[in-house]
Amino acid sequence: MSYFKWPPPKRRKKLIIAFPGSVLVTEDTLELKTIKAGLLGRSLAIFRVNEALLFRDSDTTIRDLKLLRLLLKYMVTPPHIRRKAYPITSDLSAVGLLPPLRLYPHDIPQNVEVGVKIDGYVESCSGGECKVYLGRIGYGILRDYVKPGSIVTVEVKSIVNSKIILQVSSWGDIYTGFRVKVIYKLEDIINYYKSRSHTIILSSKYGEWIGNIANNIFAHLSGSRGALIIFGGPYKCPYEYTSSDLYDFIINTIPSQGTISVRTEEALIATLSALENLSVLS
Repeated sequence: MSYFKWPPPKRRKKLIIAFPGSVLVTEDTLELKTIKAGLLGRSLAIFRVNEALLFRDSDTTIRDLKLLRLLLKYMVTPPHIRRKAYPITSDLSAVGLLPPLRLYPHDIPQNVEVGVKIDGYVESCSGGECKVYLGRIGYGILRDYVKPGSIVTVEVKSIVNSKIILQVSSWGDIYTGFRVKVIYKLEDIINYYKSRSHTIILSSKYGEWIGNIANNIFAHLSGSRGALIIFGGPYKCPYEYTSSDLYDFIINTIPSQGTISVRTEEALIATLSALENLSVLS
């Protein structure tokens, strides 16, 4: 039996990841910071994360926080409309180092046909029509108002005299990437999702090995609307500056680690791999 599915399905329950902007603080150059963001973005997409929430710990600079948000949002944007949505600035001068995500909407169709779906960039609206940029396909006309500067999923409704007429659509039950938000205080993130019946998990070297509490985690996740999984930065773990009462579980997914520290991008892969085996969030 093959477990590879393409297009990839959305998760049945939301998976939200939170980590601090300080993940970039150890990198000295824009190029290295960009590479680090690329590693994080790839992991988020591979494991079908719904939201990436960035918070500020004591080692986070506003500069790194904003840069990380920008790079992650750039990655998840379909390549054919990136230059429209994100004109190149100094902060994006090293984006050639980012690995491609190859999300389902990132591969645009070779031929324009009725029924084809694609993400487009709304350039302008006038007289009841919006001009939508579709990459190498060219432009389409959308007869619904959408705010200029927005990215919108559209479907080819008809082709009239070489004009591509579009209608607003959606990708349905297909996973199309993650959203990126900055919520400065970790406690605000936790309280928000706890009040909405999400399981709150901290991934930490100070936690219990996940193998010992897998059944408890599975049972808790089964009764929740989703999971919020929190990671620390290079110098401090949230375990050291927040109350353990905030979390439903504090888990260690790399018992007896062979290095003195595990980087956030490494912990992200290890933890999401371990939780994926529980299947409850699939």
